Amino acid sequence: MSASLPSRPPRVLLGNLGPIPRMGMHRLLSEGGIEVVGDELSTPDSPEVRLLAPDIVVLDLDQVDSQQLSEIVRLACPHTKVVLWAPTEDVMEVLDPGASRPRWVLSGVPEDLLAEMRTLQVFRVEE
Repeated sequence: MSASLPSRPPRVLLGNLGPIPRMGMHRLLSEGGIEVVGDELSTPDSPEVRLLAPDIVVLDLDQVDSQQLSEIVRLACPHTKVVLWAPTEDVMEVLDPGASRPRWVLSGVPEDLLAEMRTLQVFRVEE
């Protein structure tokens, strides 16, 4: 008989989203039971990723620096899922931990982003 570890909601860092999308996303995730551990990752040398150890980082697909930020996140925290999302698009680019290529998820409405986050199973490790 094996005991299963209790799961916890994912910890999310909202990266370089603009102020309005950030506020809306923060509210949506909080209401959805997902913990938002930070709401800004604006520079490539930001130490937040390593310090906050998020399970997921959401970046704005339309921002010029998002690809560079996604690589920095993946190097700093290889276990972190990176989601490139834009409120004006109908697709999300998802970089799963360990994946060499992104996968595309059709429909970029916030509810679909929330559903994508809920698919990540995070297990609590008791010390």
